[in-house]
Amino acid sequence: MVSTRRIKPYLTICTAFGAFILFVLWHKSARNAVTYPNSCVSCGQHAVDYRIPDFDGTNSSCRCARGPRVYRWPPKRVPEDLICADSSYDLTLCVRVKSSSEPMETRLHQRLKLLDKDCEHGGEESALLRWFELEGHRLDGGEGGYDMYPLAINLTDTLAAITHGKQAPYALITNPNIKLIRTSLTACAPHDRSSKDVYDLVVIYKSAPCNFEERSRIREATRNLPGRIRVVFSLGQPRADLGGNLFHMNGGFDIRLPGKAGAKAVEWARRATEARERALAEADKFGDMIIGDYVDTYVNLTYKLIASHRWASAFCRGKSDVFVFIDDDYAFHAGNVLNYLNGLTKLDRRQLLSGLLLIWELVNRPVKDTSRNKWAVSRYEIPWLHFAPFASGGVTFVGADVLRGLVVAEAYTRFLYGNDAFMGFAAAKLPFRRFQSMKGFYLESTNNLTALIAHSPLRF
Repeated sequence: MVSTRRIKPYLTICTAFGAFILFVLWHKSARNAVTYPNSCVSCGQHAVDYRIPDFDGTNSSCRCARGPRVYRWPPKRVPEDLICADSSYDLTLCVRVKSSSEPMETRLHQRLKLLDKDCEHGGEESALLRWFELEGHRLDGGEGGYDMYPLAINLTDTLAAITHGKQAPYALITNPNIKLIRTSLTACAPHDRSSKDVYDLVVIYKSAPCNFEERSRIREATRNLPGRIRVVFSLGQPRADLGGNLFHMNGGFDIRLPGKAGAKAVEWARRATEARERALAEADKFGDMIIGDYVDTYVNLTYKLIASHRWASAFCRGKSDVFVFIDDDYAFHAGNVLNYLNGLTKLDRRQLLSGLLLIWELVNRPVKDTSRNKWAVSRYEIPWLHFAPFASGGVTFVGADVLRGLVVAEAYTRFLYGNDAFMGFAAAKLPFRRFQSMKGFYLESTNNLTALIAHSPLRF
Protein backbone atom coordinates (compact mmCIF):
# COMPACT_ATOMS: atom_id res chain seq x y z
CA MET A 1 0.00 0.00 0.00
CA VAL A 2 1.41 3.40 -1.07
CA SER A 3 1.76 6.05 1.59
CA THR A 4 -0.49 9.13 1.26
CA ARG A 5 2.56 11.28 2.11
CA ARG A 6 4.34 9.92 -1.01
CA ILE A 7 1.32 10.47 -3.26
CA LYS A 8 0.69 14.14 -2.35
CA PRO A 9 3.83 15.54 -4.09
CA TYR A 10 2.90 13.75 -7.30
CA LEU A 11 -0.66 15.07 -7.08
CA THR A 12 0.69 18.58 -6.60
CA ILE A 13 2.98 18.26 -9.62
CA CYS A 14 0.22 16.81 -11.80
CA THR A 15 -2.20 19.55 -10.75
CA ALA A 16 0.34 22.25 -11.55
CA PHE A 17 1.16 20.66 -14.91
CA GLY A 18 -2.52 20.39 -15.77
CA ALA A 19 -3.08 24.03 -14.88
CA PHE A 20 -0.14 25.01 -17.09
CA ILE A 21 -1.55 23.05 -20.05
CA LEU A 22 -4.97 24.70 -19.59
CA PHE A 23 -3.31 28.14 -19.50
CA VAL A 24 -1.39 27.46 -22.72
CA LEU A 25 -4.58 26.27 -24.47
CA TRP A 26 -6.50 29.31 -23.22
CA HIS A 27 -3.72 31.71 -24.27
CA LYS A 28 -3.56 30.19 -27.75
CA SER A 29 -7.32 30.33 -28.19
CA ALA A 30 -7.34 33.93 -26.98
CA ARG A 31 -4.68 34.87 -29.51
CA ASN A 32 -6.61 33.13 -32.29
CA ALA A 33 -9.78 34.97 -31.40
CA VAL A 34 -8.53 38.54 -31.57
CA THR A 35 -11.30 41.07 -31.21
CA TYR A 36 -11.27 44.84 -31.12
CA PRO A 37 -14.29 46.05 -29.14
CA ASN A 38 -13.17 49.69 -29.24
CA SER A 39 -11.72 49.89 -32.73
CA CYS A 40 -13.18 47.15 -34.89
CA VAL A 41 -13.55 48.15 -38.52
CA SER A 42 -16.64 46.66 -40.07
CA CYS A 43 -17.40 46.78 -43.78
CA GLY A 44 -17.26 50.32 -45.16
CA GLN A 45 -16.60 52.03 -41.80
CA HIS A 46 -13.63 54.17 -40.80
CA ALA A 47 -12.37 55.56 -37.52
CA VAL A 48 -13.66 59.11 -37.16
CA ASP A 49 -10.64 60.65 -35.43
CA TYR A 50 -7.89 58.61 -37.01
CA ARG A 51 -5.59 59.71 -39.79
CA ILE A 52 -2.46 58.04 -41.13
CA PRO A 53 -0.10 60.72 -42.49
CA ASP A 54 0.57 59.05 -45.84
CA PHE A 55 1.84 61.77 -48.11
CA ASP A 56 3.84 62.57 -51.19
CA GLY A 57 5.87 65.80 -51.19
CA THR A 58 6.41 65.80 -54.94
CA ASN A 59 4.18 68.84 -55.55
CA SER A 60 6.09 70.96 -53.03
CA SER A 61 9.50 69.83 -54.26
CA CYS A 62 11.78 72.31 -55.99
CA ARG A 63 13.36 69.64 -58.17
CA CYS A 64 10.66 67.22 -59.32
CA ALA A 65 9.54 69.49 -62.18
CA ARG A 66 12.96 69.34 -63.83
CA GLY A 67 12.10 66.39 -66.00
CA PRO A 68 13.25 62.82 -66.53
CA ARG A 69 16.78 63.30 -65.25
CA VAL A 70 15.56 63.54 -61.64
CA TYR A 71 13.20 60.53 -61.85
CA ARG A 72 15.67 58.14 -60.28
CA TRP A 73 17.23 57.35 -56.94
CA PRO A 74 20.01 57.78 -56.07
CA PRO A 75 20.31 60.97 -58.13
CA LYS A 76 22.73 60.75 -61.01
CA ARG A 77 24.23 64.21 -60.46
CA VAL A 78 24.87 65.49 -56.94
CA PRO A 79 24.43 68.25 -55.93
CA GLU A 80 23.02 69.54 -59.24
CA ASP A 81 19.92 67.33 -59.13
CA LEU A 82 19.15 68.30 -55.52
CA ILE A 83 19.96 71.97 -55.11
CA CYS A 84 17.18 74.60 -54.89
CA ALA A 85 17.20 78.32 -55.63
CA ASP A 86 17.68 79.10 -51.91
CA SER A 87 20.82 76.89 -51.83
CA SER A 88 19.08 74.17 -49.82
CA TYR A 89 19.16 70.54 -50.95
CA ASP A 90 15.86 68.83 -51.72
CA LEU A 91 15.74 65.14 -50.67
CA THR A 92 12.29 64.41 -52.12
CA LEU A 93 12.05 61.28 -54.26
CA CYS A 94 10.70 62.19 -57.71
CA VAL A 95 8.81 59.27 -59.24
CA ARG A 96 6.70 58.91 -62.34
CA VAL A 97 3.74 56.58 -61.84
CA LYS A 98 2.41 54.48 -64.70
CA SER A 99 -0.80 55.98 -66.03
CA SER A 100 -3.85 53.73 -66.08
CA SER A 101 -7.62 54.08 -65.87
CA GLU A 102 -7.59 52.59 -62.35
CA PRO A 103 -4.78 52.52 -59.76
CA MET A 104 -3.11 49.15 -59.34
CA GLU A 105 -4.44 47.22 -56.37
CA THR A 106 -2.14 46.27 -53.53
CA ARG A 107 -1.87 42.69 -52.32
CA LEU A 108 -3.78 43.75 -49.21
CA HIS A 109 -6.84 44.79 -51.22
CA GLN A 110 -6.53 41.77 -53.50
CA ARG A 111 -6.59 39.48 -50.50
CA LEU A 112 -9.56 41.29 -48.95
CA LYS A 113 -11.55 40.79 -52.15
CA LEU A 114 -11.24 37.04 -51.63
CA LEU A 115 -11.91 37.11 -47.90
CA ASP A 116 -14.71 39.69 -47.86
CA LYS A 117 -16.29 39.69 -51.31
CA ASP A 118 -19.36 41.76 -50.42
CA CYS A 119 -17.44 44.61 -48.84
CA GLU A 120 -16.07 47.80 -50.37
CA HIS A 121 -12.82 48.63 -48.61
CA GLY A 122 -11.46 52.14 -48.27
CA GLY A 123 -7.96 53.28 -47.39
CA GLU A 124 -5.04 51.15 -46.35
CA GLU A 125 -5.49 51.96 -42.63
CA SER A 126 -8.91 50.34 -42.40
CA ALA A 127 -7.99 47.61 -44.89
CA LEU A 128 -5.05 46.43 -42.77
CA LEU A 129 -7.11 46.04 -39.61
CA ARG A 130 -9.95 44.35 -41.51
CA TRP A 131 -7.51 41.86 -43.08
CA PHE A 132 -5.99 41.17 -39.67
CA GLU A 133 -9.42 40.48 -38.17
CA LEU A 134 -10.32 38.09 -40.99
CA GLU A 135 -7.04 36.30 -41.55
CA GLY A 136 -3.90 37.93 -40.24
CA HIS A 137 -4.29 36.94 -36.58
CA ARG A 138 -4.26 33.26 -37.60
CA LEU A 139 -0.90 33.43 -39.39
CA ASP A 140 1.91 32.05 -37.22
CA GLY A 141 -0.05 32.71 -34.06
CA GLY A 142 -0.79 36.25 -35.16
CA GLU A 143 2.83 37.13 -35.97
CA GLY A 144 2.88 36.48 -39.71
CA GLY A 145 2.04 38.53 -42.76
CA TYR A 146 4.15 41.56 -41.90
CA ASP A 147 4.55 42.14 -45.63
CA MET A 148 0.89 43.22 -45.59
CA TYR A 149 1.86 46.39 -43.75
CA PRO A 150 1.01 49.21 -46.18
CA LEU A 151 1.92 49.56 -48.89
CA ALA A 152 1.57 45.82 -49.51
CA ILE A 153 3.36 45.51 -52.83
CA ASN A 154 6.09 43.46 -54.47
CA LEU A 155 8.93 45.94 -54.28
CA THR A 156 11.23 44.27 -56.81
CA ASP A 157 9.79 45.84 -59.98
CA THR A 158 9.22 49.19 -58.27
CA LEU A 159 12.79 49.30 -56.97
CA ALA A 160 14.18 48.53 -60.41
CA ALA A 161 12.01 51.23 -62.01
CA ILE A 162 13.06 53.97 -59.57
CA THR A 163 16.74 52.98 -59.72
CA HIS A 164 16.71 53.42 -63.51
CA GLY A 165 14.35 56.39 -63.71
CA LYS A 166 11.47 54.43 -65.23
CA GLN A 167 7.76 54.67 -64.47
CA ALA A 168 6.81 52.99 -61.18
CA PRO A 169 3.61 50.96 -60.76
CA TYR A 170 2.61 52.65 -57.48
CA ALA A 171 2.67 56.16 -56.04
CA LEU A 172 4.81 56.85 -52.98
CA ILE A 173 3.06 57.13 -49.61
CA THR A 174 5.82 58.36 -47.28
CA ASN A 175 7.81 60.88 -49.27
CA PRO A 176 8.32 64.00 -47.13
CA ASN A 177 9.60 67.11 -48.85
CA ILE A 178 12.66 67.44 -46.60
CA LYS A 179 15.27 70.04 -47.48
CA LEU A 180 18.74 70.30 -46.01
CA ILE A 181 19.66 73.85 -45.01
CA ARG A 182 23.13 72.70 -43.95
CA THR A 183 25.07 69.68 -45.07
CA SER A 184 28.41 68.18 -44.12
CA LEU A 185 31.62 69.63 -45.51
CA THR A 186 33.86 67.15 -43.69
CA ALA A 187 32.35 64.02 -45.25
CA CYS A 188 30.68 63.57 -48.64
CA ALA A 189 30.82 67.32 -49.29
CA PRO A 190 28.35 68.35 -52.01
CA HIS A 191 30.89 70.02 -54.31
CA ASP A 192 33.76 67.60 -53.72
CA ARG A 193 33.32 64.60 -56.01
CA SER A 194 36.98 63.59 -56.00
CA SER A 195 37.30 59.83 -56.52
CA LYS A 196 40.20 59.85 -54.03
CA ASP A 197 37.91 60.91 -51.19
CA VAL A 198 36.76 57.42 -50.20
CA TYR A 199 36.07 56.33 -46.61
CA ASP A 200 36.32 53.12 -44.64
CA LEU A 201 33.19 54.13 -42.72
CA VAL A 202 30.79 57.05 -42.40
CA VAL A 203 29.15 57.40 -38.97
CA ILE A 204 25.93 59.44 -38.82
CA TYR A 205 25.00 60.51 -35.30
CA LYS A 206 21.27 61.17 -34.94
CA SER A 207 21.27 64.19 -32.66
CA ALA A 208 18.75 66.83 -31.52
CA PRO A 209 18.98 70.60 -32.01
CA CYS A 210 19.58 71.31 -28.31
CA ASN A 211 22.08 68.46 -27.72
CA PHE A 212 25.08 70.78 -27.82
CA GLU A 213 26.98 69.05 -25.00
CA GLU A 214 26.51 65.60 -26.54
CA ARG A 215 27.94 66.72 -29.87
CA SER A 216 30.88 68.43 -28.16
CA ARG A 217 31.65 65.25 -26.23
CA ILE A 218 31.49 63.13 -29.39
CA ARG A 219 33.78 65.49 -31.31
CA GLU A 220 36.33 65.26 -28.51
CA ALA A 221 36.08 61.46 -28.40
CA THR A 222 36.46 61.07 -32.18
CA ARG A 223 39.26 63.56 -32.84
CA ASN A 224 41.90 60.95 -33.67
CA LEU A 225 40.08 58.09 -35.31
CA PRO A 226 42.02 55.28 -36.99
CA GLY A 227 41.60 54.65 -40.70
CA ARG A 228 39.42 56.77 -42.94
CA ILE A 229 36.40 57.22 -40.69
CA ARG A 230 34.18 60.28 -40.89
CA VAL A 231 31.62 61.41 -38.29
CA VAL A 232 28.66 63.70 -39.00
CA PHE A 233 25.57 64.78 -37.06
CA SER A 234 21.98 64.72 -38.37
CA LEU A 235 19.25 66.91 -36.87
CA GLY A 236 16.23 69.05 -37.72
CA GLN A 237 14.55 72.20 -36.43
CA PRO A 238 13.61 72.79 -32.77
CA ARG A 239 9.95 72.58 -31.85
CA ALA A 240 8.45 76.05 -31.59
CA ASP A 241 4.85 75.43 -30.45
CA LEU A 242 5.62 75.43 -26.67
CA GLY A 243 4.35 71.85 -26.44
CA GLY A 244 7.38 70.73 -24.47
CA ASN A 245 7.27 67.01 -23.82
CA LEU A 246 3.56 66.50 -24.67
CA PHE A 247 2.46 65.06 -28.02
CA HIS A 248 -1.06 64.48 -29.32
CA MET A 249 -1.02 61.29 -31.37
CA ASN A 250 -3.16 59.87 -34.15
CA GLY A 251 -5.65 57.46 -32.63
CA GLY A 252 -6.74 59.85 -29.89
CA PHE A 253 -4.06 59.38 -27.22
CA ASP A 254 -1.24 61.48 -25.80
CA ILE A 255 2.42 60.88 -25.07
CA ARG A 256 4.22 62.75 -22.31
CA LEU A 257 7.90 62.04 -22.85
CA PRO A 258 9.48 61.03 -19.52
CA GLY A 259 13.04 61.06 -18.27
CA LYS A 260 15.99 63.13 -19.42
CA ALA A 261 14.65 63.61 -22.95
CA GLY A 262 11.32 64.88 -21.62
CA ALA A 263 12.99 67.26 -19.19
CA LYS A 264 15.18 68.69 -21.95
CA ALA A 265 12.13 69.14 -24.21
CA VAL A 266 10.45 71.19 -21.46
CA GLU A 267 13.61 73.17 -20.77
CA TRP A 268 14.00 74.25 -24.41
CA ALA A 269 10.30 74.73 -25.18
CA ARG A 270 10.58 78.52 -25.00
CA ARG A 271 14.09 78.71 -26.45
CA ALA A 272 13.49 77.43 -29.97
CA THR A 273 14.99 80.49 -31.66
CA GLU A 274 18.11 80.26 -29.51
CA ALA A 275 18.49 76.55 -30.25
CA ARG A 276 18.12 77.08 -33.99
CA GLU A 277 20.62 79.94 -34.16
CA ARG A 278 23.17 78.08 -32.03
CA ALA A 279 22.83 74.91 -34.13
CA LEU A 280 23.34 76.83 -37.38
CA ALA A 281 26.38 78.62 -35.96
CA GLU A 282 27.76 75.28 -34.77
CA ALA A 283 27.27 73.79 -38.24
CA ASP A 284 29.06 76.72 -39.86
CA LYS A 285 31.95 76.43 -37.40
CA PHE A 286 32.58 72.67 -37.59
CA GLY A 287 31.13 71.74 -41.00
CA ASP A 288 30.10 68.31 -39.76
CA MET A 289 26.30 68.70 -39.48
CA ILE A 290 23.31 67.79 -41.64
CA ILE A 291 20.39 70.03 -40.71
CA GLY A 292 16.94 69.40 -42.20
CA ASP A 293 13.96 71.74 -42.29
CA TYR A 294 11.61 69.27 -40.52
CA VAL A 295 10.55 69.77 -36.89
CA ASP A 296 12.84 67.58 -34.80
CA THR A 297 10.84 65.97 -31.98
CA TYR A 298 10.47 62.56 -30.41
CA VAL A 299 7.49 61.72 -32.64
CA ASN A 300 9.31 62.94 -35.77
CA LEU A 301 12.37 60.72 -35.43
CA THR A 302 11.28 58.84 -38.55
CA TYR A 303 11.79 62.06 -40.56
CA LYS A 304 15.34 62.20 -39.21
CA LEU A 305 15.88 58.57 -40.18
CA ILE A 306 14.59 59.20 -43.71
CA ALA A 307 16.67 62.38 -44.09
CA SER A 308 19.82 60.64 -42.83
CA HIS A 309 19.35 57.66 -45.13
CA ARG A 310 18.67 59.86 -48.17
CA TRP A 311 21.68 62.08 -47.44
CA ALA A 312 24.01 59.09 -47.17
CA SER A 313 22.55 57.41 -50.25
CA ALA A 314 22.83 60.54 -52.42
CA PHE A 315 25.82 62.53 -51.17
CA CYS A 316 28.02 59.55 -50.20
CA ARG A 317 27.36 57.52 -53.33
CA GLY A 318 30.60 55.74 -54.22
CA LYS A 319 32.30 57.12 -51.08
CA SER A 320 31.73 54.37 -48.52
CA ASP A 321 30.67 50.73 -48.54
CA VAL A 322 28.99 50.90 -45.14
CA PHE A 323 27.33 53.41 -42.83
CA VAL A 324 26.61 53.44 -39.10
CA PHE A 325 23.48 55.30 -37.94
CA ILE A 326 23.77 55.87 -34.20
CA ASP A 327 22.02 57.87 -31.46
CA ASP A 328 24.12 60.50 -29.72
CA ASP A 329 23.86 58.73 -26.36
CA TYR A 330 25.88 55.81 -27.76
CA ALA A 331 29.57 55.44 -28.58
CA PHE A 332 31.38 53.17 -31.01
CA HIS A 333 34.80 51.54 -30.67
CA ALA A 334 36.45 52.60 -33.94
CA GLY A 335 39.22 50.01 -33.86
CA ASN A 336 36.88 47.11 -33.15
CA VAL A 337 34.39 48.25 -35.80
CA LEU A 338 37.14 48.53 -38.42
CA ASN A 339 38.47 45.08 -37.48
CA TYR A 340 34.97 43.68 -37.89
CA LEU A 341 34.42 45.33 -41.26
CA ASN A 342 37.87 44.38 -42.54
CA GLY A 343 36.97 40.76 -41.90
CA LEU A 344 34.15 41.01 -44.45
CA THR A 345 34.36 40.98 -48.21
CA LYS A 346 33.48 44.16 -50.07
CA LEU A 347 30.20 42.59 -51.18
CA ASP A 348 29.31 41.59 -47.61
CA ARG A 349 30.03 45.11 -46.36
CA ARG A 350 27.80 46.63 -49.02
CA GLN A 351 24.98 44.23 -48.10
CA LEU A 352 25.08 44.73 -44.33
CA LEU A 353 21.82 45.29 -42.50
CA SER A 354 22.73 44.60 -38.91
CA GLY A 355 22.38 45.70 -35.33
CA LEU A 356 20.97 44.54 -32.04
CA LEU A 357 18.11 42.46 -33.46
CA LEU A 358 14.82 42.54 -31.58
CA ILE A 359 12.36 39.72 -32.27
CA TRP A 360 8.85 39.34 -30.86
CA GLU A 361 9.02 42.82 -29.38
CA LEU A 362 5.66 43.46 -27.75
CA VAL A 363 3.47 46.25 -29.13
CA ASN A 364 2.38 48.64 -26.38
CA ARG A 365 -1.17 50.00 -26.48
CA PRO A 366 -2.10 53.47 -25.21
CA VAL A 367 -3.07 53.85 -21.53
CA LYS A 368 -4.46 56.77 -19.53
CA ASP A 369 -1.11 57.51 -17.92
CA THR A 370 0.49 59.55 -20.72
CA SER A 371 3.99 59.11 -19.27
CA ARG A 372 3.70 55.36 -20.02
CA ASN A 373 2.81 55.86 -23.69
CA LYS A 374 6.35 56.46 -24.91
CA TRP A 375 6.20 53.48 -27.28
CA ALA A 376 2.44 53.14 -27.61
CA VAL A 377 0.71 52.62 -30.96
CA SER A 378 -2.94 52.03 -31.77
CA ARG A 379 -4.36 48.88 -33.36
CA TYR A 380 -5.11 50.85 -36.50
CA GLU A 381 -1.41 51.51 -36.91
CA ILE A 382 -0.21 48.01 -35.96
CA PRO A 383 -2.84 45.32 -35.36
CA TRP A 384 -0.25 42.66 -34.52
CA LEU A 385 0.64 41.85 -30.93
CA HIS A 386 4.34 42.04 -31.76
CA PHE A 387 6.43 44.19 -34.09
CA ALA A 388 8.10 42.86 -37.20
CA PRO A 389 11.76 42.03 -36.42
CA PHE A 390 13.87 45.18 -36.29
CA ALA A 391 17.22 46.41 -35.04
CA SER A 392 17.34 48.64 -32.00
CA GLY A 393 17.20 52.26 -33.13
CA GLY A 394 20.29 53.04 -31.04
CA VAL A 395 22.68 51.72 -33.68
CA THR A 396 22.33 50.12 -37.11
CA PHE A 397 24.94 49.14 -39.70
CA VAL A 398 23.71 49.56 -43.28
CA GLY A 399 25.64 48.66 -46.42
CA ALA A 400 25.57 50.96 -49.44
CA ASP A 401 23.68 48.50 -51.66
CA VAL A 402 21.05 47.89 -48.98
CA LEU A 403 20.74 51.61 -48.26
CA ARG A 404 19.79 52.34 -51.87
CA GLY A 405 16.90 49.88 -51.69
CA LEU A 406 15.96 50.89 -48.15
CA VAL A 407 15.40 54.52 -49.18
CA VAL A 408 12.85 53.35 -51.75
CA ALA A 409 11.26 50.82 -49.38
CA GLU A 410 10.76 53.54 -46.75
CA ALA A 411 8.93 55.68 -49.30
CA TYR A 412 6.48 52.78 -49.75
CA THR A 413 6.08 52.11 -46.01
CA ARG A 414 3.32 53.76 -44.04
CA PHE A 415 4.61 56.37 -41.60
CA LEU A 416 5.19 55.18 -38.03
CA TYR A 417 6.64 57.47 -35.39
CA GLY A 418 8.77 54.68 -33.92
CA ASN A 419 11.67 54.99 -36.33
CA ASP A 420 13.28 51.62 -35.60
CA ALA A 421 9.96 49.76 -35.97
CA PHE A 422 9.26 51.76 -39.15
CA MET A 423 12.62 50.66 -40.52
CA GLY A 424 11.77 47.05 -39.63
CA PHE A 425 8.57 47.16 -41.71
CA ALA A 426 10.47 48.83 -44.56
CA ALA A 427 13.20 46.19 -44.45
CA ALA A 428 10.52 43.47 -44.61
CA LYS A 429 9.67 44.75 -48.10
CA LEU A 430 13.22 44.38 -49.41
CA PRO A 431 13.70 41.35 -51.66
CA PHE A 432 16.02 38.74 -50.10
CA ARG A 433 17.14 41.06 -47.32
CA ARG A 434 16.32 40.98 -43.60
CA PHE A 435 17.87 42.38 -40.45
CA GLN A 436 20.68 40.28 -39.05
CA SER A 437 21.97 40.26 -35.50
CA MET A 438 25.59 41.36 -35.52
CA LYS A 439 28.04 39.19 -33.63
CA GLY A 440 29.90 41.09 -30.95
CA PHE A 441 27.28 43.82 -30.81
CA TYR A 442 27.53 44.36 -27.05
CA LEU A 443 25.58 47.48 -26.20
CA GLU A 444 26.50 47.52 -22.52
CA SER A 445 29.57 45.28 -22.23
CA THR A 446 32.09 48.09 -22.00
CA ASN A 447 34.58 45.80 -20.26
CA ASN A 448 34.59 43.46 -23.23
CA LEU A 449 37.56 44.44 -25.37
CA THR A 450 35.85 43.18 -28.53
CA ALA A 451 32.70 45.27 -28.04
CA LEU A 452 31.63 47.39 -31.00
CA ILE A 453 29.14 49.68 -29.27
CA ALA A 454 28.58 51.05 -25.75
CA HIS A 455 25.97 53.25 -24.15
CA SER A 456 27.53 56.68 -23.50
CA PRO A 457 29.03 58.15 -21.44
CA LEU A 458 30.53 54.77 -20.50
CA ARG A 459 33.96 54.15 -21.97
CA PHE A 460 35.56 51.13 -23.58
